[in-house]
Amino acid sequence: MSRADLNRLLGDLQKTPDLLEEARGVAKDPEAAVRWAGAKGYDLTTEEIEELVASDRELTDDELEDAAGGEDAWPPPGGGG
Repeated sequence: MSRADLNRLLGDLQKTPDLLEEARGVAKDPEAAVRWAGAKGYDLTTEEIEELVASDRELTDDELEDAAGGEDAWPPPGGGG
C-alpha cells in the first residue's frame, strides 16, 4: 500500500484521458483494478481503489446542496447590498 502511488495515479489520471478511460473500465471490480494498477506500476490496495472510485462518482443533488451551504445560503444574511 502506498499513498504516494495513489497520489501519483490521481495526477496521471488528470493528465491522461486514455488512462482515465482504462481505469474507469476496471473500476467496478476493485481486484481487477488493483491488478490493472499494478501492471501500470502503481502499488495500490482494494481500499485505495474504492476510495478512488468514490472520488470519481457524480454528486447527488443533496450533496451538491450541502457543498453549496444548503438551501438558504443565498442571499447572504444582511441582504448583501
